[in-house]
Amino acid sequence: MANLTTEQQLYRWSVLTLDDEPVSSSAALEIRPTLPFDQARKLDMLFVCAGVHVKDAWNPTLGRALRRLAATSLDLGALCTGTYLLAKSGVLNDHRCTIHWENIGSLREEFPQLKVTDELFEIDRRRYTCAGGTAPLDLMLFLVRRDYNREVASAISEQFTIDRVRDLGEPQYISVRSQAPGAPDYLNEAVLLMRNNISEPLFVEEIARYLNVSTRQLERAFQQYFHYSPSHYYLRLRLTAARNLLRHTGTTVRGIAIETGFKSLQHFSKCYHEYFKIRPTQERARYAEL
Repeated sequence: MANLTTEQQLYRWSVLTLDDEPVSSSAALEIRPTLPFDQARKLDMLFVCAGVHVKDAWNPTLGRALRRLAATSLDLGALCTGTYLLAKSGVLNDHRCTIHWENIGSLREEFPQLKVTDELFEIDRRRYTCAGGTAPLDLMLFLVRRDYNREVASAISEQFTIDRVRDLGEPQYISVRSQAPGAPDYLNEAVLLMRNNISEPLFVEEIARYLNVSTRQLERAFQQYFHYSPSHYYLRLRLTAARNLLRHTGTTVRGIAIETGFKSLQHFSKCYHEYFKIRPTQERARYAEL
């Protein structure tokens, strides 16, 4: 789109596979390489693409190839769960990185030495990582703006009907302002406090006191904009965090209960079943079969 909107060849791209053979996506779409892998050194940047069950895509040959490329002048990046493959290869050490929000917990658990953030995309020296969904488009728009100018990036975003070019430092989750236009600022701050205190939940009264509003005022705002009480909304955040850990980490169910602020395994299992209509152990087993 950069080439189309400027009527110049600003970018060229190639598709590579590790063995130079076609590969199939999880949607059974066959993707054919357009450049032999041994020509990768001629590129400016190489992005590793991945999706669900990324651990199945790992193999030592890939790791060796990525480490060899990392030793050259080539910049390396990853789209969605491709970050896991870079991390497994050891080429993300001492770099900030991000990955799709469902995989953040497991990446931090398996690679505690990494600086994993929950941002939409990260650029740290010669490493580029981003979450899935539309985040790769946000990263590319940012790079176009960096490489050329804001006008080119804006023209592309208009073609894709995107209202703005999102910047570094923006979180992945949908903000309160996007979910509930017109909501007071303290509601957004309340949700941030909840998100940042999953393992040791705060009392609603503590949150209200910290934000300098009354407990009743905070409760009314949550009911008006989310149709939930603050405590129910908080519980949903914790249970959603627990589901991500169950699906993407090897942490025990008891350990996950503790990490998400539940005092007992029984209470965690009861709340989880009431909300998701499935037991935590069943959740883990079912996801493993997908």
